[in-house]
Amino acid sequence: MWKLRSINPYNGEVNAEFETLSDDQIVQKIETAHEAFLKWKNTSFAERKELFYKLADVIEADLDTYAELQTREMGMLYSASKWGLKGTWNLIRWFADNAESIIWDEEYNINGTQGKFVYDPLGVIFWVGPWNFPYNQILRAAVPNILAGNTQVYKHASNVPMCAQQIEDFFTKAGFPEGIYTNLFMSSSQSELVISHKYIRGVNLTGWERAGSSVWALAGKYLKPSVLELWWNDAFVLADHNDTVQMVKEATACRIANWGQKCNSSKRFIVMEKHYDKFVEEMWKYMASMKLWNPMDAETQIPPMARRDLVDEIHQQVQKSISDWARLICGWNKSWTRWEYYEWTVLADVKPGITSYNEEVFGPVASIIKSKDLEDSIRIANDSDFALSAVVYGDDTEQCREIAAKLEWGMVFINSWAGSKPHLPFGGPKKSGYGKENGPEGLRAFMNKKVIVY
Repeated sequence: MWKLRSINPYNGEVNAEFETLSDDQIVQKIETAHEAFLKWKNTSFAERKELFYKLADVIEADLDTYAELQTREMGMLYSASKWGLKGTWNLIRWFADNAESIIWDEEYNINGTQGKFVYDPLGVIFWVGPWNFPYNQILRAAVPNILAGNTQVYKHASNVPMCAQQIEDFFTKAGFPEGIYTNLFMSSSQSELVISHKYIRGVNLTGWERAGSSVWALAGKYLKPSVLELWWNDAFVLADHNDTVQMVKEATACRIANWGQKCNSSKRFIVMEKHYDKFVEEMWKYMASMKLWNPMDAETQIPPMARRDLVDEIHQQVQKSISDWARLICGWNKSWTRWEYYEWTVLADVKPGITSYNEEVFGPVASIIKSKDLEDSIRIANDSDFALSAVVYGDDTEQCREIAAKLEWGMVFINSWAGSKPHLPFGGPKKSGYGKENGPEGLRAFMNKKVIVY
């Protein structure tokens, strides 16, 4: 066994340490989750809904405390942390209000055959979580899966153990029975132990490509269904417009949410040559005055990155992009005096073969790509191994809709930065993974659609 350490990204102080579990302890928790499932699957929707309303109430009742914990552990702006938690309790209430109608038994009469479709939960689901939204990302998957009648065991990211423990505490405070939601302090090397267990009936992961490939291989090896949300290199397509200054404000908002540590934030900005020089100039101007300081301070605009190794990784990607002949407009600095800080960085003249064109840079780095015209912009947007989320901005809404129809992405937002809504499916094709979270698809992700014939 080894310890998980929670470190404050702002000042480097150790928040807390947690012992990881032994193999035997993990197996015991899986068995407890299975025993809980056998009872939970027969619990009425009315009882489940009431518990989830209480779960939302628990979070809402002490919002400031939970938001501060997330900021101290992950570095997220305190204002953003509060905003995200508000979205989380709205998500919980939406699923509580709508789950029953989505997975209710369906009578059918098809080609003279009568019967009904019944949605049955599968059992204990193993979920591997990311660090960038320590509460919301986990609850976005846990809430619909548990409402559907499953139970969950979770391996959260190793750098956010306080948030991991807090989520389990949310369920306990709301009155959920033991084993419905279980936090596992474990190492990645113990994943096969979990996935291979006979009571684990599905696997869900949000994370980087290599982790997804590993989990996918294990799920396949043991014939377990899985949902993966993996890497992203999301496109921002700029259509015809008359106000480049406003477009730049929108573009930077699409990039710097959570200081670039957001899966569906825009990374590649595709701008037609007639707007290109003005766009590059205005983006540099707009970002020049941003304030770096304590993420708990209301006036702070630049928070720290979540971990120092992430700063190093981004810096290497930027250096490689510049050596590949991307043009540095601003930034390219990491701060060791302020721990995990990285300056807002703009790279122009990014082309195929350049690192930031081909790879996701998961931080405050914008790659600007010049296109000949709108058709060329669409071609460039689709020229990616990843395809989670794209945005299209422009004055002509109909033109933007036509562009969106041609984009090979899981989600496309028009004149709006990309987000996550409980009622809409979340996910994308190519190397961005498979399966969906949120919406009816997310609720049914780990259910068996049973066919009964009369």
